[in-house]
Amino acid sequence: MLKRFALLACLVTGAGLLATGGALADAGGQGTVTITQHASNVELFPPMSVTNPCNGQSGTLSAIAANSVFHVTFFTNGDEFWVTGTGEGTATLTPSGPSGVSYTGHFAAWFGESSNNKNDVQHDTNTFVLTGSDGSHVVIHMVDHLSTNANGVVTVTFSNFSFSCG
Repeated sequence: MLKRFALLACLVTGAGLLATGGALADAGGQGTVTITQHASNVELFPPMSVTNPCNGQSGTLSAIAANSVFHVTFFTNGDEFWVTGTGEGTATLTPSGPSGVSYTGHFAAWFGESSNNKNDVQHDTNTFVLTGSDGSHVVIHMVDHLSTNANGVVTVTFSNFSFSCG
């Protein structure tokens, strides 16, 4: 899920960088460029098959960002950049079987990447708070981090994934 969100962010970044080519030429390639995009009612990721961690039922997880912001800043004469994105909106977990519990609720997601000629840092955090049609609750929280040095060697990496069922 997070990889798909990150891939989407990279594609948007690439499109934004291409779109600023003319502006960079006019400015003589000096300084920084900042791009900010706002969007609403967009899929956070394509609907995906999941297993409910609380009851073991299979289903489809979907998330629609009511509000999202994507922001990138980069130097025009170097390889240093910062990118970040946030989104929040509604999430649903629809059971595969007709007798399963369906869930609806809210999500908040954030990711960021900072890169220069000495290191690269990528991180994200995501929280889903869902209420089931039977009154049960599911909270899913994810945190990921990856740091690499100038040689591309991973220096720090972790992925924490927690569930709260009730």
